[in-house]
Amino acid sequence: MKTVPLRLMLVVAVVCACGAAVVIAALVTLAQALPSLAILGGAAALLGASLLADRFPVPLDHLDANGVSLGFVFSVAAVLLVGWAPAVLIVALSPAVMQALERRPPERIAFNAAVHALAAGAGGLAASPFDSSAALALVAATVACTLAQYFVNVSLVSLAAGLSSRRHLADVVRRNVASTALPFALMGSAGLVLVVLWQRSPIFSVALLGPLLAIALYQRSHQGELQALRLALTDPLTGLGNHRHFHERLRREVEKAERRDAPLTLCLLDIDDFKHVNDRWGHPVGDRVLAQIATLLRRDGEAFRLGGDEFALLLSGHDSSAARKVAQAILARIETHQLDRGGSVTASAGLATFPEDGSTAGDLIRLADSALYWAKDNGKNRVRAYRPADEELESAIDPVAVLA
Repeated sequence: MKTVPLRLMLVVAVVCACGAAVVIAALVTLAQALPSLAILGGAAALLGASLLADRFPVPLDHLDANGVSLGFVFSVAAVLLVGWAPAVLIVALSPAVMQALERRPPERIAFNAAVHALAAGAGGLAASPFDSSAALALVAATVACTLAQYFVNVSLVSLAAGLSSRRHLADVVRRNVASTALPFALMGSAGLVLVVLWQRSPIFSVALLGPLLAIALYQRSHQGELQALRLALTDPLTGLGNHRHFHERLRREVEKAERRDAPLTLCLLDIDDFKHVNDRWGHPVGDRVLAQIATLLRRDGEAFRLGGDEFALLLSGHDSSAARKVAQAILARIETHQLDRGGSVTASAGLATFPEDGSTAGDLIRLADSALYWAKDNGKNRVRAYRPADEELESAIDPVAVLA
């Protein structure tokens, strides 16, 4: 069972407590000043639309969530049309209902509902200084409400994701903002359109539901196709690009290097005596070792698993000398990395550089493979840059174990 970090538990508890306080404040506000039938009817309609939007979240790449709900459109509109108190209840209730139907863990449901309640409360506070009866003021109120809700939502979700995965918060925030800033800005704009239509006549606002739902369904279908394509190009064990993806990317990188008159080095890497790992510990342990090696390779370039214990690394912009230093560092890192069962493994690497060694993808593969086999046959745990036949007798690069 995965251990939940203590800091994550504390953050979830604090967010849930604050979200509950905002919900209670909204209920007290509504009890003190009973809303009109028009407000209640509008709130019910917005809740229904938000539930429908949450039923079909829009998936986005590189996002620490299951997708972006178009319910944000109705969240912004609810704050401006029916007030912050009804909006808090709408925004908190909608995802909670849908996630409960999906049998999500109770703590996750509570956290997400609390985040949405806090976001709606912040949006109401940000929009309160503006008189939404005037056109410019309505635009300003929409912008303020959108920014406030977006800031609270992204900040709290990123904080939880960072603590859960033990990643740096700045990196998580940067990635989530890059993925969501434009979609949320567009949804804020759609929220403004919904408010204007509603103020003209609530019936007109129904016309906006069709396009929003169509966008969500199209994006889900498109994302499904992209996911299927990604799976076809990805090694399921390591998450690296597979053999097919490697050949496609190498061909493109060679073409790009030729256009830019820039170097490109192909590094082929093979784990030394990997059969001994499988024989001693079993294939499940061997698979974990391969996954750990893949993690080490990701740091330096675009990595691929070609099959078995063979990997490839594309080092764009690296000439032979620079690529050799990178490869030496990788092999040193692999040798010093402690495996799950203790001990370590070593690896050998062969390099070929465009354009000095070869001018095509096929040339680089053949020459890097030749250099790799030289390294394997002459002591292993070393990097070998390709050399023409008349230079094969020159001394090889020193083993990584004795590098300074």
